[in-house]
Amino acid sequence: MTSTNRRAKNNKPVACELCGREVGLTFHHLIPRKVHKRTRFIRRHGKEEMRATGLWLCKLCHSGIHTITPNEKTLAESYYTRELLLEHEAIVRHIRWVRKQK
Repeated sequence: MTSTNRRAKNNKPVACELCGREVGLTFHHLIPRKVHKRTRFIRRHGKEEMRATGLWLCKLCHSGIHTITPNEKTLAESYYTRELLLEHEAIVRHIRWVRKQK
């Protein structure tokens, strides 16, 4: 499953892919590493795709995603693309808040 909203881990942008801030970035695996060994996710996405694709996010956006959706399985099943993350109302509110931060 290849999607244009996924970025290879070695292709780092200059700004957060959610809020657009130009600060230190961390790599967010769209399918969390905790589920990479589960057969259903391997069949659905493939090992290489799970390891290599994700979003480069500022620390506030990254920690916000994991605070709002702390269940790794839910992230892997329901929020495995940028578009799906942006459909989550609480995440969108968090991103709006992050954009106002220094």
